[in-house]
Amino acid sequence: MYRTLAQKIIRENKYLTLGTTNGVRPWVAPVYYCLDKKGSMYFISQPRSRHIRDLKSHPHVAFAIFDSHAEEGKGNGVQGSGHVIELLSSALTQGLRHYRTSFVALSSEELTHGPYRLYRLQPEKMYVLDPRSKVDKRILAT
Repeated sequence: MYRTLAQKIIRENKYLTLGTTNGVRPWVAPVYYCLDKKGSMYFISQPRSRHIRDLKSHPHVAFAIFDSHAEEGKGNGVQGSGHVIELLSSALTQGLRHYRTSFVALSSEELTHGPYRLYRLQPEKMYVLDPRSKVDKRILAT
């Protein structure tokens, strides 16, 4: 039940908030994402951005996905943790099967030599609000 709820929230949204660290200070960044059938999330970003610099030495991340338009007290969201890798060579080609955007040109060449790279977030644990609880209570959804 909770896994299905988490998957629904992830499918119905387009942006996630990605939490990274450089080992000392945390950082969050909103990113547009696309999914594959196994639940991995794909996003593009510039290699010099702070969150990507953080990922080079600390690939484990936190993330949150939610509908910010939901009425107060009516929304639910997914909080989770996982790890991120940059997709290179054959993994990049496979990742391009799942990531779609009109923001930038999508080709292996562009994502290797252009200003953006493609990354995959593999969730490890996800939590949602328990819809049966009368108080805010997070429950493991994976």
